[in-house]
Amino acid sequence: MSSDCISRREFLARACKYSSVSLMALFWGCDIARLTEGDEKRTALIYATRYGATKETAGWIHEGIQGPVDLLDIESISFSDVISRYDRFVVGSGIWIGGVHKRIVDFLESRNDELNGKILATFVVCGTDGSTQSGRKRIDGYFTPMHAPLERKPPLSGYFGGRVIVEKLTDEDREALTVFYKTYLKDQLRSWDRTDPEKAVFFGGEVKRFCGEKMNVSLGSATS
Repeated sequence: MSSDCISRREFLARACKYSSVSLMALFWGCDIARLTEGDEKRTALIYATRYGATKETAGWIHEGIQGPVDLLDIESISFSDVISRYDRFVVGSGIWIGGVHKRIVDFLESRNDELNGKILATFVVCGTDGSTQSGRKRIDGYFTPMHAPLERKPPLSGYFGGRVIVEKLTDEDREALTVFYKTYLKDQLRSWDRTDPEKAVFFGGEVKRFCGEKMNVSLGSATS
């Protein structure tokens, strides 16, 4: 008998196996390869910070995700290396007078073809209060340069309070902020801290919940 032939019993066993996989794929909305090979996708949380508040916020979001996610500073990465190594992304930027960090915008614009459909979430860290209509409109404007290069907006976006410590500002930044406060806010520049660890951790949990088992769990079995 040819070595390529299989017994009737083995044929039925294989048929049952792949039929079950096909049914599960249909039920869970996944392809067969995902179910048989597991989810080996890698996720990067990329942030841009100026004085550290966004770095801290990114760390809290990372804590909330509770998964195998790499935390990367936009200033220390190669765009081509990151695109080749990771399949999914969370991207965030601090907001300064000039808006979103330029390198974040460069990353999204220069790699928009590869990034489309792979951005899980975006976030900004700013001094704007989103409790008012004008504040929410301003925050929406912060996201515009991040989302414009993409064919569709990411499923999740969040904003978080930042921090200003006057004594730690460079002379140039202190002068620019002083003018900004006096001209637009009709106020005096002073230190403030609106960072919110709990809100950031919760947002990370939202990212995890959106992905469901896709991020950390193979079908039917949890991993840590």
